[in-house]
Amino acid sequence: MQKIKKKIVVLLCIFLIGCSSQEDNKFIGQILGSAAGAYLGSKVGTGVSNNLAIILGGAVGLLVGGKIAEALDKDEQLDLSNNVNESLEENEDYEIKEWKSKKNIEKTAKIIPLNKYDIDEETCRDFKKIVTSEGKVIEENSTACRDENGNWKII
Repeated sequence: MQKIKKKIVVLLCIFLIGCSSQEDNKFIGQILGSAAGAYLGSKVGTGVSNNLAIILGGAVGLLVGGKIAEALDKDEQLDLSNNVNESLEENEDYEIKEWKSKKNIEKTAKIIPLNKYDIDEETCRDFKKIVTSEGKVIEENSTACRDENGNWKII
């Protein structure tokens, strides 16, 4: 099962690298958001309640992931992602890190690390992103875990 998951991730990454339009960015955000939501849902409950949590987590992730991809271009998403990593590494719980787009002063974000804990022997941290883009506010709750090299990886 692990080998199948790894192959799916590799194929998804190859697909994502080739995408470049704004519509593609939205689709990528939706896929990643849906996958992250489903993964987090899989950690809740057992039996039928677990299945419902996976479905609900995937649906919520689909909606939120596409909104942030619509609001920010590829360079802004990368810069925000770097700021998320810095915040997870350096900031205490509930200490806000602010981000501003270098291209558009109307695009800002607040990154708020929430808490640290362990899942399957990995250190993880929940965090919130509040992105403001041209008057629209998008809130996203996410989780990042350290990979085998100690880097934060959003799940």
